[in-house]
Amino acid sequence: MKRTPSALVSIGGFGIAVAALSVAATAVIVLAAPPPPATRTVASEAIMALRAPAPGFERRIAAAPPDGPRIPLIENLLAAEIGRPARDVRATRLDAAPSVALSVRTMPRAEAERMFGKGLPGTIVLRERDTAKLQVVEAGAATGAFRHVLLDLPLPAYAASLRQADGRWLVVQPALPFLGGWQRSILIALFVSLLLLTPLAWFYARRLTRPFRALAGALGNAAAPIPQEGPRELREAAAAIAAMQQRLADEASERARMLTAIAHDLRTPLTGLRLRIEGVPEPQRSRMVHDVERMQAMIGEVLDFARDAAAPAALVDVRSVLALIVEEMNAGTRGLRLAPGADAQVRVPEPALRRAIENLLRNAIAYAGGGTVTTALAGTDVLISVEDAGPGIPAAERERLMRPFERGEGSRNRDTGGAGLGLSIVRDFAVQQRGSFVLGDAPGGGTIATLRLPLA
Repeated sequence: MKRTPSALVSIGGFGIAVAALSVAATAVIVLAAPPPPATRTVASEAIMALRAPAPGFERRIAAAPPDGPRIPLIENLLAAEIGRPARDVRATRLDAAPSVALSVRTMPRAEAERMFGKGLPGTIVLRERDTAKLQVVEAGAATGAFRHVLLDLPLPAYAASLRQADGRWLVVQPALPFLGGWQRSILIALFVSLLLLTPLAWFYARRLTRPFRALAGALGNAAAPIPQEGPRELREAAAAIAAMQQRLADEASERARMLTAIAHDLRTPLTGLRLRIEGVPEPQRSRMVHDVERMQAMIGEVLDFARDAAAPAALVDVRSVLALIVEEMNAGTRGLRLAPGADAQVRVPEPALRRAIENLLRNAIAYAGGGTVTTALAGTDVLISVEDAGPGIPAAERERLMRPFERGEGSRNRDTGGAGLGLSIVRDFAVQQRGSFVLGDAPGGGTIATLRLPLA
């Protein structure tokens, strides 16, 4: 049987594949992209920048011209055009600029007419396309024509410096962009690679995490089976969780069965004790009968709780169940009211939900003569609240009253005192259904009990 790859192999292989694809995409884009154009300087524009601020050039005052190889030919040209001595002008090649060679040769007019035809002007200056060489016709016009061409000839970038009256130097050079050359090309390549890889990475990430999401969804739904798929570690973890769930379910069933059996067996001696009490004289007989009845009531609550907890979960319409409970409990009193609210469905054991709501309503009737039941939605949960106008419960007592067999001070008398299981049953039910139960102060005084359950 072929072993399922581990999560390390799956995630590591995915990471290596993404990295390799990213490098390959970047390399292809960089190699296919044309080289960026080199920065050029035109002498006529540099002269304008030396005279006044000009677009595309940086101007600054420095103590000395920039270091670097000098270009005497350009220095002489700039000095002649500005009208300053050559010693006051510097043309310094920038570090990134390649060197350039210029050569001049003359051509007899007859040869030029053979090559270019008759009717040529007196002076012609030609620049070859594939090199930086110049062709000058008629030797007598070479100097002026050459200077004229150099003024408008784009050459590799250089800095032009002019000595000022105070001995400092005005330096102008082409303004370099923030991102230029290969930096821009590489950043574009990386951005395009990111655009290409993002959908692929998202697809594989969802595919790799799908088993984890399925497992999380199954853990959030008690009725859903635990999926055993995905990498080997996840399959083993899912199998262990499924086994643990089964053990917990078996233990809960066994505990409920034992509790039911014990409570059932206690009824027989209590019944016999009740019969023997009939021969006891008053007032001891009444008090003993009351104690036995309380014990029987407690046993009945325990039996009902165990039976309700063992019931299977089902889809329950909250408003319908609340309306039925309020109608049944209002048979002897009209103190309960179901307020308008949100409709919701939950997946819980219906008998357990009914018992939890009935416990809250009995408390409202016992201590406040009635109350109001409301429903509301809060995200993915439904809130079932029972609000009364009774004396309220101090904040320090609320946690204690939700423990089994704990009662408030006002319920310790034998006529109104309960078994002390009502609120603890409600809280246990909420915890079992992945919800919560809290007690608080009602806005108009009294108590508001809120049961939060996840929506189906």
